[in-house]
Amino acid sequence: MGIVSKQASISAALSYTGVLIGFVNVTLLMTQWFTEEQFGLRETLLSVAVFSSQIAHLGTFRSLVKFAPFFNREGNNDNGLLAIGLIVPFIGFLVVGLLMVLFKPLIISKYIDESPLFVEYFWFVFPLLFFFMYSNVFESYLQSRANTAFSVFIRTVFNRLVTTALLVLYYFQFIDFFWFIVFFIFSYALNILLFILYLVKRNEFNLRLNKQLFNKRVRRVYYNYSSFSILSGASSVLINRIDALMISSLLGLASTAIYGNALYLAMLIHIPGESISRISLPLISRSWKKKRIGEIESIYKKTSVTQFLLGGAVFILVWASLDNFYTIQGKDYYLGKWVFFIIALAKLINLLFGANGHIINVSKYYRFDTTTAIILGVLTVTTNLLFIPIWGIEGAAIATASTIVVFNLIRFIFVYIKLKIQPFSVKTILVLFILAIAFGVNEFLPFWKNIYFDTVYRSLILGVLIALPAYFLRVSDDINAFIEKHLGLLKK
Repeated sequence: MGIVSKQASISAALSYTGVLIGFVNVTLLMTQWFTEEQFGLRETLLSVAVFSSQIAHLGTFRSLVKFAPFFNREGNNDNGLLAIGLIVPFIGFLVVGLLMVLFKPLIISKYIDESPLFVEYFWFVFPLLFFFMYSNVFESYLQSRANTAFSVFIRTVFNRLVTTALLVLYYFQFIDFFWFIVFFIFSYALNILLFILYLVKRNEFNLRLNKQLFNKRVRRVYYNYSSFSILSGASSVLINRIDALMISSLLGLASTAIYGNALYLAMLIHIPGESISRISLPLISRSWKKKRIGEIESIYKKTSVTQFLLGGAVFILVWASLDNFYTIQGKDYYLGKWVFFIIALAKLINLLFGANGHIINVSKYYRFDTTTAIILGVLTVTTNLLFIPIWGIEGAAIATASTIVVFNLIRFIFVYIKLKIQPFSVKTILVLFILAIAFGVNEFLPFWKNIYFDTVYRSLILGVLIALPAYFLRVSDDINAFIEKHLGLLKK
């Protein structure tokens, strides 16, 4: 089965459609219609919700995928896996919510000076956390059943279209900013409703727990894995989200807005990896269950070269026209240019190392990833505390990027030592060579005064420089197969 399968290609198409919508929402509409403080508040609320949910779900996100092959034995019957996935996070939500209430004075003291607007909206964190967490639970459940297209549509397309509608209502003054935040939070509740209706329609909404299957021994293994997943997942999110939270605390919401805008642009590079990752994770889980290391190595290599090629192409195309884009945005958002470059390179390196994290997390070595993630989480906080006061938002980018690179190096070395597999090949060198040439050519292309024409002509030239050699050198069998399949359909 090719990595760029039907599900992966649909997910990728939906992801990029969602990226386009999100691109308009975040980098064009919000930057123009919101003040920098309002934009920064939304980013901060989301960062708090994302990080808190990684603790509150108590390892459910990963456990649903890890144990799906064990529970899914009778067609659509999951033997109560979904029921477990709904009950456990609720307990976690109550615990995290209580801790946030108890530590509210401390939290407020960290934000009151630089980000008073966040203090004003502090209580909005709780419903956002609840709905965001359960939306992700259902998404993980669908992923565990190798059904990613619908969940990707809801999260990346539908949810962002709702945000677009709310922004239009805000612009025409049908709602104020307060109600925008309220409706934005409840858009995640709408996600949950649609997930439930979808599962009911497919006869997959089963809440009856098979107690014989989920016996004492299985419960011990499940909860043990989940407990380690809490720390690993929270640390991973901490690495990717603590920068925005610390910028809000140390520099203010306006700086968070500039950083968040650059970060969103950098996230474009990771979309190919997300689409392929959703498909590769259940495949790796099944292969590990059957002890087929050869299959895992094949997936490892395919994900690496495919992600690196696609992500590298996106990086070069965005970097080539970044100045043009900042000209359109105006305000102070151009100050995030080097934040984009630093984070984008780290994201690209993350794609290059392929599915190392998935391989560790579904294997018997998952405890190692947890321990490493905790150490690197502490390193991220420390480096942000040191670098932000010195270099501002660029310091936060350097801290986060450094941690991402170190994290991947450690994972890569560990997987190689334990399983004797690695993701690189001659094709990796070919992709690196193709991308390096395209990056270099961009530096010599003349600039045109018309920024729109300049963007189009750069994109066309660089796109051809990457696509043609990549296709004819067959650096990614999956991409070639995908192209040839659709070219064949066009000929018919």
